[in-house]
Amino acid sequence: MTKTGLSRKERERLLHKEDILTAALKLFSDRGFHNVSMQEIAEQSEFSVGTLYKFFESKESLFAALIRSCANRVSDILIPILDEKADEKQKIISYIESHKRIIEEYASSIRLYLSQNLQSVLTLGPDVEPETDAVREVIRQKLSDVFESGMRNGIFKSVDPWITTLSLSAILESFIFSAIKSPEKISIDDGISRIKELFFTGIAKSLSVQNDI
Repeated sequence: MTKTGLSRKERERLLHKEDILTAALKLFSDRGFHNVSMQEIAEQSEFSVGTLYKFFESKESLFAALIRSCANRVSDILIPILDEKADEKQKIISYIESHKRIIEEYASSIRLYLSQNLQSVLTLGPDVEPETDAVREVIRQKLSDVFESGMRNGIFKSVDPWITTLSLSAILESFIFSAIKSPEKISIDDGISRIKELFFTGIAKSLSVQNDI
């Protein structure tokens, strides 16, 4: 997030908010959402409880802000890749490879998200889902545009670009969740390499696959 044009007071406010979010993420990750109080978050962030409530009306809204922050930072990684001036195949390769960085930098936030039932336990749906869904849709639309452009240019096979987008998205999201939940079972580098191989070469040995389905 750029701070250009903000006053000193506004910059300080943003820094304080980030300090609170960082402290909350550490406590939630270590002990779970339900086992952490706002008082403990205040102590961890070295602010008063009253200061916390100036930024977040509840522990649930603080959690929602963590999830939104993670979604926005992920989009800051992915969208520039899809917008860069490169051929479509290289964009897709870079897009897949960038998920290693997402796993390494945002594992705590993603693990926290996976550990909670947002709808039934925290009831954060109205606060979180529309915004995170909007971020996801922007990324997917840009990814679909890359596939469509690559198909027009003869780089990719002419198939439905949206189905292709959903397929790659599902593969990468499943890989991220598995790598974060069971890091001892999955090599990130090997997984990314295999996803690229699978996506660009497929798994069918025969070229007459259409006749078999």
